[in-house]
Amino acid sequence: MSEPKILVSKVSDFKQVYASGASIGHTPFDFHIQFFRDSFEPDEESLTGRRPPKIVREFMVEVVMSPNQAKAFAILLMKHIEEYEKKFGKIPIPQAPSPQPLSGYM
Repeated sequence: MSEPKILVSKVSDFKQVYASGASIGHTPFDFHIQFFRDSFEPDEESLTGRRPPKIVREFMVEVVMSPNQAKAFAILLMKHIEEYEKKFGKIPIPQAPSPQPLSGYM
């Protein structure tokens, strides 16, 4: 039997968002990936170096996947990262991780 033909389309309300990070949690039944965007809210204290700037974290979208699809997604993402690094060079790992909510489902 041959492979099924996949027809690709976008829904009418399709959106593209830029995310500066993700928070991931899971239940026994699914994985929840929440994408967020961080921005800085400077004030007098932070501009003069007396304290760090306030980070505003906006959660924009959550994707829920079955464990099988989450694993397939992780494998596909790693494949694309490897291809990217072969073409453009090694992606540096950030020195300090950004503050994130506790692991597990929120």
